[in-house]
Amino acid sequence: MAVDPYAPCPCGSGKKLKFCCSDLLGEIEKVQRMLEGDQPRAALAHLEKTLAKTPGRASLLDLKASIELSLGDLERAQQTVQQHLAADPTNPSAHAQAAILAASFEPGPEELAGGAAPSSRQAVMHLQDAMELVSDSIPARVLQAIGAVGQALLADGDLIAARAHLWLYQGVAGEQDTRAMELLMRLNRAPELPLLLRDNLFLREAPAGHAAEAEHDEAQLLASRGQWRRAESLLEKLCEKHPDLDVLPYNAAVVSGWIGDQTKFVAGLRKFAELVTDQSQEGLPDDAVESEAIAQLLDASNREEGVDVVRLTYSVADEETLIDKLTRSKRTSAYKLSDSELHAIEGLPPRHTFLLLDRDLPETGVGATAETTPRIVGVLSYYGRQTDKPERLELVLDRDEQFDATLGVLAAQLGDAIGEKNDEQVAGRGAGAPSMRSRWRFPDDTPVADRRRVVADEQRRVLLEEWPDKPLAKLAGKSPAQAAADPALKTAVTAALMVLEQTSAASVEAGVFTELRTKLGLPTPEAIDPKLVDLETIPLSRVTRVDLTKATDDDIFSLYKRTELAGATEVARLVAKEAVGRPGLAEDLPPEDLYGRLAALEPELDDALAWIERGRQAADGTGKSNAGWDLAELELRVVEGQFEEANRIVGHLRDEHLKEKGIAERLYELLYALGAVPSAEEMARMQGEGMGPEPAMSDAPAGGSKLWTPGSDEPATGGGSKIWTPS
Repeated sequence: MAVDPYAPCPCGSGKKLKFCCSDLLGEIEKVQRMLEGDQPRAALAHLEKTLAKTPGRASLLDLKASIELSLGDLERAQQTVQQHLAADPTNPSAHAQAAILAASFEPGPEELAGGAAPSSRQAVMHLQDAMELVSDSIPARVLQAIGAVGQALLADGDLIAARAHLWLYQGVAGEQDTRAMELLMRLNRAPELPLLLRDNLFLREAPAGHAAEAEHDEAQLLASRGQWRRAESLLEKLCEKHPDLDVLPYNAAVVSGWIGDQTKFVAGLRKFAELVTDQSQEGLPDDAVESEAIAQLLDASNREEGVDVVRLTYSVADEETLIDKLTRSKRTSAYKLSDSELHAIEGLPPRHTFLLLDRDLPETGVGATAETTPRIVGVLSYYGRQTDKPERLELVLDRDEQFDATLGVLAAQLGDAIGEKNDEQVAGRGAGAPSMRSRWRFPDDTPVADRRRVVADEQRRVLLEEWPDKPLAKLAGKSPAQAAADPALKTAVTAALMVLEQTSAASVEAGVFTELRTKLGLPTPEAIDPKLVDLETIPLSRVTRVDLTKATDDDIFSLYKRTELAGATEVARLVAKEAVGRPGLAEDLPPEDLYGRLAALEPELDDALAWIERGRQAADGTGKSNAGWDLAELELRVVEGQFEEANRIVGHLRDEHLKEKGIAERLYELLYALGAVPSAEEMARMQGEGMGPEPAMSDAPAGGSKLWTPGSDEPATGGGSKIWTPS
């Protein structure tokens, strides 16, 4: 394939190749043909020869560095990038290659200890060098660097900087390249991510006519061009000149966060919160509370001290007796590792895995209470004899206040079937008590309603009885009850409660937090009139307080798109419920789409089923198949443990819809995801033996279709991403 002479020159000059490095056109075409023929090393060799004849040519060095990076040869790429920078120090593409190179290095444990890894921080600085040299359109190599740096920051856990870079990439690349948007949406689907960290941070406007307005506008212009380091420098100078203008420390903090300086980001947010609180005439401003809450989420210096998760290894005195006791004991419960958990284990997997419980597992879970339901206090893994190791039993548990009691349970249950403890290792770090999520092991027949009641009662107890009296580092070592009585800590404790609410809102009734605020003497957030705020930029954390009935159709549409992008499920549910009754939005937000979204978002089964029924009726009214709604109901019924109803729907789909295009495949995928049918590999193995009876939903533990992660109610048969450790 011939190289387009009118394409941008790879040297990054911004000129067309024909009018820049036209003398190299033939050589670049040869390199391109080699790459298309999957001959990257031959292409490198040709570039070496060409550079020997014409040393220091930026277009050749850029191509050479790109190929070396694609091959993972970072050492040679580093040498090439240095040559490129030396040959053309004002070339933005050369600095972009330096950024891509820095982003390619994987950080070690020491680098990761302080937030964004130095490699990412260095990549950001190289990228800023490139952005500051861009005079007109952004060269392709610089755009590539923006995406690479954004991904590296995300991998290092710097969410603020990563999000900023990915949004910048999307803004420059346009709608034809959705990779950054897809990555952002995957990030926002993480259930543990608080809403405050899903939302975009907008720079605030300076007051019209203020002495800082002109320079502030210049800083905003720099920021809009991606020149965040220059914007930060200008804003910091303005902060010194105008210390009482609250938007300045806020905007300075935001651009500092965008370039990966979390220390400045946190400090700036707290300075802003202090200023707006001091200047407020009406209690605690939302701006102050939200800024302090974000600071608490990202401030590594006030993380609560957790507990060590340890792995104890015991010799096995009698294998047969050990397995017999583990199987018969009411203090242990067999646990089958999922495929994903097995894949995450290095070396041979354990032969048997059991959950260790703090009390006997009852015969039935009907009418379960927190007092009768056991909690998981450890995980036992039995390994048979290996070439280099004898039989052993491993126990993973928290080194908390129950540590000695748990070891006592182990000794009492297994007795002389195990020998001496011969190894102890710290496997990780777990959260300190009180935990918002107890690790329950419900008997298999426990009704879903009973499970939820036990979980809700325990969460209510922890929130109202334990949390208020727990000293917290973010509250200067005081408890929430003490901080609520201290005017200097009023903003901090209100923010701490906001963080707690956002990280557990999906599982805790909102009324509990209202009760907690009353108990602590903290104000209840007031309702918001949409006519008095800008719904285009309002923080999503406030939308639940907005009277949506007074919002315009355009505002509802905009809010819905924002909530979907942010993965803000509770806010999206409220906005969708408002949108579904507005005829003016039917074209942009079809009611059928909203029915499906609401069915997925409703926390109560009856409400979800009602939306599914509306979807069925809409499909019937237009003559369309309603098989998709049957599949949606099937998933809900299984998750709720209603297996008789699930079997009825499976039968209905088989009799009425199985011949429709794609339905059989979708039904199989759903049943497999729910653990009701074997995998494709297992199905293939059974082909020679003939198929067994049609699979039906068994009375498996309700909720078993969900992935189980440390902290959820109990392990699910579907498994998680790694072997469970108490954390």
